[in-house]
Amino acid sequence: MTRIGLKKSVRAKTVDSTVTSPERSNTDSAKKRQKSSKTTSTNQPKPTELSETISSQTEQTSEISALPIPTPVEAICNSREFNDYVQVLKAIVPNNNNHPILCNILIEAEPKSQQLQLTAYNLEFGMQVSFDATVNQPGSLTLPVTILADILGKFPQGRLTINSEVTIPKGNKAANTPPSITATLSMPRSQHVIRGLIASEFPTIPPVNHKLFSLPASTLIGVLKGSLFAVSLNEAKRIITGVNFKLSYDAERGINRLRIWTTDGHRIAMILGLSESNNEANHWLEEAVEFTVPAKVLKLLERNLNPTERVAIYYDGSAEQAAKYVAFCCQNWQMTTQLLEGNYPPCNQIVDPYRSELKYQIIVERLALVRALERLATHSDKSHVTVGLEFDSQQQQIRASITNAISSGQEIIAAKIDGDKLRVKLDIRYLIDTVKAVTTSDLRMLLASSLAPVLIVPFGTPISGEAAIESEYAIAPQE
Repeated sequence: MTRIGLKKSVRAKTVDSTVTSPERSNTDSAKKRQKSSKTTSTNQPKPTELSETISSQTEQTSEISALPIPTPVEAICNSREFNDYVQVLKAIVPNNNNHPILCNILIEAEPKSQQLQLTAYNLEFGMQVSFDATVNQPGSLTLPVTILADILGKFPQGRLTINSEVTIPKGNKAANTPPSITATLSMPRSQHVIRGLIASEFPTIPPVNHKLFSLPASTLIGVLKGSLFAVSLNEAKRIITGVNFKLSYDAERGINRLRIWTTDGHRIAMILGLSESNNEANHWLEEAVEFTVPAKVLKLLERNLNPTERVAIYYDGSAEQAAKYVAFCCQNWQMTTQLLEGNYPPCNQIVDPYRSELKYQIIVERLALVRALERLATHSDKSHVTVGLEFDSQQQQIRASITNAISSGQEIIAAKIDGDKLRVKLDIRYLIDTVKAVTTSDLRMLLASSLAPVLIVPFGTPISGEAAIESEYAIAPQE
C-alpha cells in the first residue's frame, strides 16, 4: 500500500513550504458544509456524547424545507491512488456502529485546487487526505467505507470516474425525508453504484490551530517504533493506554526536543527525538508542552508516515487551558485526535532512585540475546513466563534458563560483565520486546540489585537502516 504523502505531485495546502495547515483545511471544509446546511451551531461533537451529537445533526438535516438540494459530483481520479487512501481511512471507521453516517467517509470535490478530499471521523479521531483529480462538477457526499473499499480494491489501475445523483422524495409524507444520494464508479467495462448519505450530516473534525513545531517523519517513526510495544492494553487504566508526549526547547543545542514515555506498569520505555534543522522557519517552543495521545491513533500514524517528509504537530491548548486535541500534519494529510485526560504516571521516579546504585554493567550483542531468548520462549506458557539470568563475571557470560512442568531450556550468551556474580528473574515476553526495540548492534544492561528494575540502553553502532535514537528502558524484576 502507498504510504500517505508518497505521491510527489500532490498539491498540498500548507501553512509553510512543507506542512499542511489543519486550520485552513478543517475550517474551509467546515464552512462549506455549514453553508450548505444553513445551520448556526458551532459546537464540536464529543466522543462521550455520541448519541446526542448524531441526533442533533439529524434534527438539523431533517428540516429539508430549509436545505438546498445537494449538488451532484463529477470527478475523475486515479483508481489506485483513490483505493490506497480509502484503505487507510477504513481503519478509522468503527465497525457495526448504530449511526450510519459514522460508517461513511466524506468525499469533497474541490474545483479550485482540482483535488478530492477524503475524511473519516469516529468522533474520537479522524483523518483528512487530499489528492489530485479532475473536478468537472464540485460538490460533496458520503459513502459507506466498507463496500467502497471492497470495490476499489478489485479495480485495476486507471482512470476512475465518480458521478453522484440526487433524488428528491415526492409526496407529502416525504416532506421531512432527506434527499437520497447515489454514486456511480465507472471504469472501462465496469460500473458500480453505491448509495450514500448527504454530506451535511457528517460531523466536523475540530480545528487545531496552534503549531508547536515540525520534525522529520523518520524521527517520529523511530520514536514510535521504540516505544509503542510498552503501552498498556488495560482499558481500566486508560491513561497508560496512551503515549505521553513532552515537547520542549533545548537551549544548549538550539533545537526542539520530543520526549516520549510509555508504560504498562511492568516496563517503561523512554525515547528522545530531536527536530533537525531544515530550510523552513521552524517554531521554537517558548515553554514545555505535555499531553497523552491514544496509542491506537499513533499505531495507525506510524504505519502510514512517509519517512522522507516532515511532520508538523499542532494542538489547541494554552497556558491557561489544557489541550483537548492534537493534530499531526504532513504534505497532503492530517490526523486529528482527542487527547487522553488525566496525569500520566511519573515514570522517571521509578528509575531515578536507583541510578546512583547501578554498579552492575553488562554489555551483550543484541541479536545473539534475542535469538537465545526466543529459543527459550518455546518453553514458556501462561504460568511459566519467567526467565532466569545469571551474570557470571568470571566466565564473562550470561546463563539464561527457563523451566516448566514438562520442559526446560538453557542458553549461554557471551557478554562483557563488570561486577560481581548476580542473578535476576524477568518476564521473558517483556525482555524480548525490549531487546527488539533497541536500535543498536549491542545493548547495555545496568543493575543495582536482583530486586531493582533492570535498565537497558543502546550501545554500539546503529542498526543499518535505523536512525540512532536516544532511548532508555526499564523492566521490573519477578519475585
